[in-house]
This record gives sequence, C-alpha cells and structure tokens, in this order.
Amino acid sequence: PIPMTQEEVVHVPTIVQQARQRHVHVEQIVEVHVPQEQQEIVHVPKIIQQKRLQQRHVEEVVEVPIPMVERELVHVPKIIPQERIQQRAFEQIVEVPVPMVQEEIVHVPKVIMQERIQQQ
Repeated sequence: PIPMTQEEVVHVPTIVQQARQRHVHVEQIVEVHVPQEQQEIVHVPKIIQQKRLQQRHVEEVVEVPIPMVERELVHVPKIIPQERIQQRAFEQIVEVPVPMVQEEIVHVPKVIMQERIQQQ
C-alpha cells in the first residue's frame, strides 16, 4: 500500500487590538440665578374733607295701654225635645170556646113490615 497524505485547512483566529469606548452617564445639577420681579399693588386711601354731623340716640319708653279682649268658646249642648214612644211587650192568653162537632155513627134498625100468620 501506498501512504497517502491528506491536507487539512485550519483557520487560526487573529488577535486585533482595539481601543474600547466606555459610556458613563453623568448628571450635573447647576443652579442658575434667575432674576425675579415682585409686584405689589398698594391702595392708598384718598382723604376727603367732610362736615361732621353729630347725632345723639335718645330712647324713650312709653307705655301704651292696649285694650284686651278675652274670648272663650263655650260649647253648649242644644236640647231638642222629642216624643218618646214606649213599647211594652206582653202576652195574654185568652181561652175562646170553640164549638165542637162530634160525629157518631148510630145504627138504627130498619123496620120491615111483615105479615104474621097464626096457626091454630
């Protein structure tokens, strides 16, 4: 036999150097001075010259008699005369003679005329 050689292709990775970038989130709080305006409305009273009037409060108590009428309702029963009917129930037993008819069968002998013959 003849020895055979086999060829094999092998891929070898290559190493490449690269710069790595990192992202970092940074929060920065900055205070900024904001000019503020404040408005205020001020009401100034206006002075007006007036004449002053003086009034005095006077209280006077006067008693005035008031006629008082007192009413009272009185219910009086009205009397109505009525005729009174009195009924009395009574029972009276009266014996009334009733003519009595009595039947009687009487046997009356019948008289039959016969001739009599006498023998001697």
